[in-house]
Amino acid sequence: TKHTQSILSKQMATSDKYDRQLRLWGANGQRKLAECCVVLINATAAGTETLKNLVLPGIGSFHIIDDAQVSPTQSNGPFSNFFVFHTETKADDVESQVKSRAEIATQHLLELNPDVVGSFTTVDSLQFADYTSILSSLATKHSSLLVIAADLPSCVLLPISNLCWNGLGGGGEGGSNATHVSQKEVIPLLIVKSYGLIGSVRVQTPYHPIIESKPDNPKPDLRLASTLSNPASFPELQSLADKTNLDDMDSKEHCHVPYVILLLKAVEKWRKEQLQGVENDDGARTRLPKTSEEKTAFQKTVSSLAKNMEQELNFIEAVKNYYLAYTESEIPYEVQELLDSIEDNILEKVEVTSNNVMVDTFDVLLLALKKFIDGHDRFPPLNGSIPDMTASTKAYIDLQTVYKDRAERDKAEMMNILDALTDQYGKEVIPTVSDDELTSFCKNIYNLRLVRTRSFQQEYNFEYGDDDADDILGDLIMATFEPYEVPEHTPLLWFIALRACEAFYDDYGHYPGQDGRELALESDACCVQKNMVNIVDKMKMAENDLLDSTLFSNGTGDDSVSDYAKEVTRYNNAEIHNIASIVGGVASQEAVKLITRQYIPMEGTYIYNGIAGVAGTLKL
Repeated sequence: TKHTQSILSKQMATSDKYDRQLRLWGANGQRKLAECCVVLINATAAGTETLKNLVLPGIGSFHIIDDAQVSPTQSNGPFSNFFVFHTETKADDVESQVKSRAEIATQHLLELNPDVVGSFTTVDSLQFADYTSILSSLATKHSSLLVIAADLPSCVLLPISNLCWNGLGGGGEGGSNATHVSQKEVIPLLIVKSYGLIGSVRVQTPYHPIIESKPDNPKPDLRLASTLSNPASFPELQSLADKTNLDDMDSKEHCHVPYVILLLKAVEKWRKEQLQGVENDDGARTRLPKTSEEKTAFQKTVSSLAKNMEQELNFIEAVKNYYLAYTESEIPYEVQELLDSIEDNILEKVEVTSNNVMVDTFDVLLLALKKFIDGHDRFPPLNGSIPDMTASTKAYIDLQTVYKDRAERDKAEMMNILDALTDQYGKEVIPTVSDDELTSFCKNIYNLRLVRTRSFQQEYNFEYGDDDADDILGDLIMATFEPYEVPEHTPLLWFIALRACEAFYDDYGHYPGQDGRELALESDACCVQKNMVNIVDKMKMAENDLLDSTLFSNGTGDDSVSDYAKEVTRYNNAEIHNIASIVGGVASQEAVKLITRQYIPMEGTYIYNGIAGVAGTLKL
């Protein structure tokens, strides 16, 4: 029997409450958080810790699905889930106080943030719950969903992962590419697990476009080299430089000329120096420094324009960024790969989808970008931003205006291309792109990414395609070549041990260590050890030096049991809250990346070794 209850919340708080996080992901990211519903399946310590870290920053709503019941006698003893406990009551009948774990967790999580809406569904069994109906119902009420599967055995997790991978309207196995499923129906999945002193986090998403990947050190797109090579490509910038006469300026004006203008003037002077003694060399009038000697000479030319190098910060900035005068920002290979395949991808989707809207906004923007680049000598739209620099207010605003005006013209041309695509393919296929979406896209063209992870089923069954088999095996072998300072703590070893415990559950319906008697523990450990041998064979990593010296240091016979097998058997799937807290912290960060479509989520399985406090990410 299902019991579903919704708990209403207040309106979203003012931006002051979320001021610090707004500096990370901005108002657009906060809006996406507020529009998303996070679905937690299995309210374990790792699951509630992950959800806690999403409730606090203002996730719109959450829904917990669980089958456990909790009574006061259970929660009065030692427990590891800080969000599952009974409040004190004077009732004498203990049975009347039995509540679902989903209800208790929902109640306590909602106390953290009154802006958040929480609800729950209690099911008879997580293995046989109708997740399609529950998620479909939630999808009709929210613009986006994110599913968190916490501490689930494979018999429960595999169907859930396949449902999320193929989409609510899709079918087939999780090993498919989910190419023809509407991206709006595909649900990103976070798999979290806290198993004794070991934790793991995995992201599953067949299609996750990122516009705002926010690299640590973005290179400014100033278009200096293209302007110097062909002034007609950016005449407004060249005109601004031509109007600047450094010789007629006093010391105050001289030290407040933006370094962008200084670099343009320096190239002009460097070219005159190159033309001395040269007759009829038209190429020298548009050439840029290429050789090492020419670049060194150009840097000296920049310095020579200063009146007092030590006092003029703008010239110090010009010398520091002198390379921008002869180099252009090239489109990264990740973006170029997307552009090279985008036309074929859209045509394939159009043929499959008929009259249904299945083309993602990201795909349409990529196609418009490709057409723009093809018509502009391989240059994308200008993003319109310039870095902070030493300059007078007027000089900086004048420079900023030039770049912003050019960016607006490029954006307008992109919008015209989008309109033409709508006419070509039809409104039923091409989604409407808002002005904000187009602005954000044009500002982040060099930072575009598309993340496609492998499905959990592919990882669990060790299914490797022709394209990824060598890469995955190579990454795993590299992980053994570069072990941690203490090789026994290498996360890959503990991943194999965890997988052996999952295989044990598949065979016996419970995790190893359930029976605490000595002979039973030894028997379970032997089974875990055999599973590790089988798993290593499936991973094609037999006869590996690190594995032989750790997992199989006692051999691979029937009586050879490693310390790893004994340790994970001793855990018996125990929940230790500090491990669950770390797992929840890592998982919630990945959840924010998936929801906001900002920053790049990890592609692989994160393994945390709580014994030594070390972690690593494995692409599996």
